[in-house]
Amino acid sequence: MKLKWYTLIFVGVLCIAKINAQRLTIDNNQPLPELIEGSFVEGCVEILNVSSPINGMATGIESYGYFSNNAPSFPFSEGIVITTGAINQISGSVNGELLSAGDENWSGDPDLEVITGVTETFNATTIEFEFIAGTNTISFNYLLASEEYSNHFPCEYSDSFAFLIHPADGSKPYQNIALIPNTTIPIATNTIHQEIVGFCDAENEEFFDGYNIGNTNFNGRTVPLTATANIEPNKPYRIKLIVADQRDTLSDSAIFIEAHSFTTEIDLGPDI
Repeated sequence: MKLKWYTLIFVGVLCIAKINAQRLTIDNNQPLPELIEGSFVEGCVEILNVSSPINGMATGIESYGYFSNNAPSFPFSEGIVITTGAINQISGSVNGELLSAGDENWSGDPDLEVITGVTETFNATTIEFEFIAGTNTISFNYLLASEEYSNHFPCEYSDSFAFLIHPADGSKPYQNIALIPNTTIPIATNTIHQEIVGFCDAENEEFFDGYNIGNTNFNGRTVPLTATANIEPNKPYRIKLIVADQRDTLSDSAIFIEAHSFTTEIDLGPDI
């Protein structure tokens, strides 16, 4: 039986609608304090002094914002995204051209270079804020997605990020809590990837989710991970979220942070 032309059109429209419905929705209109307090924090946490000292606006590019998603293949339904490129380019299915927004007028971040040992960073996006929590532990969920998961790039480049935390009075140095689980190794495109035959061995590949998964334009991503820090209750802390390109401004990367996953816990000691 032959399908009529209008039946084919109807089916095609449904397919396109379904594909579009499974893309991330990006909102870059929320003020930054609202973004952190409304889309990141959960529980009794006081947030102070929210800022973004470095981002793409140096070159007219918006590089952080809110995302929402209804596709089962992306693990977070909503949250915050920070990127080394333009957030309005990250939604969709993987395309044939590498996302490479930004230029060398958009600087890197010195704290990221010091804490990770990576040099020559560009196109950094940072979000900083202070918080006070009545607990002794904080944690949140995130993943790294990147165009550096193309060809042999993970063997040679290290687009990096860090979640830095220290007491707000500066009495202790920054501690990076974006680490490979049960190690002191910072998470980056060159520390989580599969074997790239002829170029380099696999690195912590159990934390690599795969290539060309969809929902975003990035070529690969990690599995969801959790950052955790021990803190002193009721003491102000400063946290700094950073992502940056390394060695050049090409092949953008992004950090997706799950909404309301910045949670607090208190350790009451052993059960009695």
